[in-house]
Amino acid sequence: MRLGLRSKALEELIGGYEPGKIYHFYGHAGTGKTHLACYHPLSALSPRLTEAMRNDERVIAVIYSCDGSFDWGRFFDIYGGGFEERPELKRYVQVVRPVDFDHQHSLIVKTLPAFLESRGLTPVFIAVDPMTSFYRIEFMTTKDARRRISIALQRTGQLEEQLSVLKAIAEKYDCPVAVTNWLKANHTQEDQPWYREFGGGKGFEFYPSVSVRLEEIYKRPKIVKATVTKHRFGEEGRSCYFAIDCMGVRDLNEEEKRLVEKLEKKIGGESP
Repeated sequence: MRLGLRSKALEELIGGYEPGKIYHFYGHAGTGKTHLACYHPLSALSPRLTEAMRNDERVIAVIYSCDGSFDWGRFFDIYGGGFEERPELKRYVQVVRPVDFDHQHSLIVKTLPAFLESRGLTPVFIAVDPMTSFYRIEFMTTKDARRRISIALQRTGQLEEQLSVLKAIAEKYDCPVAVTNWLKANHTQEDQPWYREFGGGKGFEFYPSVSVRLEEIYKRPKIVKATVTKHRFGEEGRSCYFAIDCMGVRDLNEEEKRLVEKLEKKIGGESP
């Protein structure tokens, strides 16, 4: 089941969430990562979970909220739909909040496969948001340079293992997976390859089928630019713009489109 997006521009850019694939969204705070990795897919799943409830199917969507940003209240306010009308659908969605990196690693690599197998459950969607949260905290709070190198080597290897397990689950159960990541502080270097824009190691280069960079280009209204940096079955380098407001992620209105055109002309005029 391909999951759609509530933004036409994003839908055309990404093509929806295809079963068996990993989707990787990365950007600074406030650029819509949780919306694209968690809220949008759950909203699109509402009809599927309604059907599952009616037929008493053993399906589940799993959300790993690693920074605690997932909020049911906000989801209901913005993307309510079938969930708001049928709150019992929440029993088909498990929100898991890891407490540290080791807990996250154990939950994904060991607990998740065993849980699905032992309960006879079929995952219809899995998200890890943001996947590098605990790794970044551990790395940044360690002062000793040698210890930081050790952490980087160990944790990036474990993140790659987590991605490999998620990829195997996605393919086995034919379900989409979404993971999010943060931009590095120096991501603006022009000669920097796209896969060095974020932390977490090369696993994020290889396992996702689609990677999308999110950048805030205007604060009020909040306008975000989404650029496809990797797409195994589509054109790379394409971009679109969307807005984030109290109603969540949406397409630009006409006034915002004109604002973006002015910004693009200004940037283009400054380029050599």
